[in-house]
Amino acid sequence: MDATFHGYHASRPWYYLLGDPILKPRAIKALATASGYRGYRADEIVAVDRLLEPKRTRKREAIERQVLLKLRTDLARYRELAHYLRIRKGFEGVSGNPSQCEDMDVALSLKFAHVYNGYAHVAVLEQLGSHQMSLL
Repeated sequence: MDATFHGYHASRPWYYLLGDPILKPRAIKALATASGYRGYRADEIVAVDRLLEPKRTRKREAIERQVLLKLRTDLARYRELAHYLRIRKGFEGVSGNPSQCEDMDVALSLKFAHVYNGYAHVAVLEQLGSHQMSLL
């Protein structure tokens, strides 16, 4: 799966300025999973996974709560920005030769990156959570 349009990746403002499609959260999750990217907190998550019980579980659950809360807020903002961008394009259309990106394009590209990162963290948590550590 590729998230490029006119040669720009969905994490770049020009992707949104030059036209749709605005990726749905499910597509962003698929991109993050397929890419193998592990997110900026991957080392921290792996280090916590190496701890002994019950410390491992407490810290892992705390990280999971933080990651999911951040992902939820990022998704809400991403959806809000995508909605406003669709409205803007409905009124203005896509400019034939734009010279600069608008704030909304920049904000949406940044929020895409945050959501992508969040899904990468969730993938690492799911991968590591699939095994049970020894209680000894």
